[in-house]
Amino acid sequence: MFNTNTLNFSFSLLKKRLTFITLICVQVLLAKEIHVSKTGNDSNAGSASSPFKTISKAASIAEPGDIVIIHEGVYEEILKPNKSGTAGNPITFKAKQGDKVVITAMQKLNNWSLDSGNIYKTTIDWDLGQENFLLNKDTAMDLARWPNNEDGVVFTLNSIRNDGGSDSNTINNAFLTSSQIPNIDWTGGTVFFYGDKPGSGWIAWKEFITSSSNGRVNFNLDKNPTWIRTFHAPADKGDFYLEGVKGALDYQNEWWFDKNTSEVFVIMPGGVAPVNNEVQMRKRTTTIDLSGRSFIHIEELAVFGGEIKMNNSSKNNRIFKVSSFYGNHILGVQRGFSANKQSVSLNGNNNIIEQCEIAFGAANGIKVVGSNNKILNSRIHDFNYIGSYDAPINARGGDNTEFTGNTIYRGGRDCVQFFNNSSVFSFNNVSESNLIADDCALLYTVGGPHNGEIHHNWFHDTNGRGRLKKAAGIYLDNDAEAFSVHHNVIWNTEWSGVQINWDGKDINVYNNTFWNNSDEMGAWHKDGTAFTNVKVWNNLGFEGEWEPQSDKQNNMVATTSFFTNVNTGDFSLVSGAGAIDGGKIIAGITDGYIGSAPDIGAYEFGKTNWVPGINWNAEHGPAEKCYNLPGEVCTSNTLSTNEEIIAKREQFIVYPNPVANILKFKNVKDSDSHKINIYTILGKKVSETDVNSSVNEISVANLSKGIYILSIDGKNKLKFIKK
Repeated sequence: MFNTNTLNFSFSLLKKRLTFITLICVQVLLAKEIHVSKTGNDSNAGSASSPFKTISKAASIAEPGDIVIIHEGVYEEILKPNKSGTAGNPITFKAKQGDKVVITAMQKLNNWSLDSGNIYKTTIDWDLGQENFLLNKDTAMDLARWPNNEDGVVFTLNSIRNDGGSDSNTINNAFLTSSQIPNIDWTGGTVFFYGDKPGSGWIAWKEFITSSSNGRVNFNLDKNPTWIRTFHAPADKGDFYLEGVKGALDYQNEWWFDKNTSEVFVIMPGGVAPVNNEVQMRKRTTTIDLSGRSFIHIEELAVFGGEIKMNNSSKNNRIFKVSSFYGNHILGVQRGFSANKQSVSLNGNNNIIEQCEIAFGAANGIKVVGSNNKILNSRIHDFNYIGSYDAPINARGGDNTEFTGNTIYRGGRDCVQFFNNSSVFSFNNVSESNLIADDCALLYTVGGPHNGEIHHNWFHDTNGRGRLKKAAGIYLDNDAEAFSVHHNVIWNTEWSGVQINWDGKDINVYNNTFWNNSDEMGAWHKDGTAFTNVKVWNNLGFEGEWEPQSDKQNNMVATTSFFTNVNTGDFSLVSGAGAIDGGKIIAGITDGYIGSAPDIGAYEFGKTNWVPGINWNAEHGPAEKCYNLPGEVCTSNTLSTNEEIIAKREQFIVYPNPVANILKFKNVKDSDSHKINIYTILGKKVSETDVNSSVNEISVANLSKGIYILSIDGKNKLKFIKK
């Protein structure tokens, strides 16, 4: 019997599908290009020949499927789309091909006048409070402070030791003393303190100064958690500096802001008057705001001085080939252990950060929350100047996060805080943590069960700044539970390669290679705690210090003869190495092994050796563009190999190129003094010196063979080859 109800349902379903397809087709047909140019006008049509002037205008009318083409220039505004895109029809904002586009939160300052001595001032009409931040050309300026930041490096602190202070129980009317404190009024300023008594030192703190007297500053120290105070009390001694009052304004590249008069005060190098538009001050905290937006793509541009923001209702957005510099700043006076400021807020679901450079900030680089977010193939470095629980990557409060193929380095505490549940951290190159605080690591986590997987990474080259010597590779701190740690290479760590504390539970440490750590593995077995189901199998070390409370099988101690070249970080196995075929089969871990049994350690002999980190050339930038932004180590994509000179900059010559041992400088005037920094192509600084007419050469004999970046006075950047 013919069923008319079925027929009617089928026609209804077909009609709905055709309507949906029609809407998609119409949407695609209506999609358009919208152009923005610094020479345009917002009353124009927004076409290539008649562009808008502002990104905001384009963002206000962009519909799903539209592509906003932004032409060359610096845009002092916030990119905030009025609408979301849709699946298959995102709204895309991208730089015109070949053009350099910067969205900035900074404002150039001018109209300077002499205040007194070598102090100059100007007036502004905004105040970001703790988030105020100034730059003098390429140099991040210091809030007026004592002792002065003479080397200009934020992570060295340039602090001194206190000689006394309040105890761990004092909250109100706390104090710090030092006979060296200048006798000026410090009221309204701030004190930075890093306490490093044994068993502490894992955080620094700041507080506002309520009053001062000769050799003493007073403040309240109400912190939550209380261990910020109780384990880091002034009475137990530590490193400190003071900042934030006009009386401390006495050194080049310092600034101070009078909130009562809205005046900015600065001292320039040489005591000269500031040049108009060369000093910039942060005016906004955000550059791109995707809060509540979905299916927005941002591509091939730079942001400067402000955050890229996605909140918990942001979904399916993609940030691709974007450079972000100095995206956050905070003074750092806070009650808790984190400033919770970041250059990228990666909240919401299914958002992607891919092939980006995120660099320089007082707190976090990327704070990732939400579900199913991804950080891929990105270079993330130089964060957490305040020594708090912030990091280049701070993953707390999310789940199912993927971190793949990133290069991550230089954190004031940890480089990575890995707390997101059911997340995977793989094929990343991580180095240089513990630059301010100690008892932390390249990757740090605590508690659980997290069901996290950490595999095929390099963790290397980390040392504590201070006296505690506790810079670990992977740190599974108090009661860590449910982690799989396999196929990692962990070398040159001041402390343990893998550190596990208290009731470690359900932790698998398989097929890792350890070299030049204090111990391959370490643990703190607090009274009443014990490990449960911790397996240590197939690991290759240099001493054999495996955790006694673990199940240990098929581990081995290696010599340098096992590896291709330990001095260059190549820990692949050579033919005949004792680790070959020495491991045990572990389902899901050693699959696809070659030979009679799996090899011990991170590399399987005979397979293609994996290399973690970014797959693009850092010296060219993620979008093959150099924006000449402060902190950017980027050069053109051509490399001269003239044997006579590298380049001519500032009327002097640098030569030879390639160079074997000595790099020389010609035509340096008697009065000239130039700071020369040398970086690897990944941006790690390996040398810093000054040249002048008397000192006109530097040794590069200790550098390994390869390509390096030479920076002259922080701005002129050129490449040379070390042969």
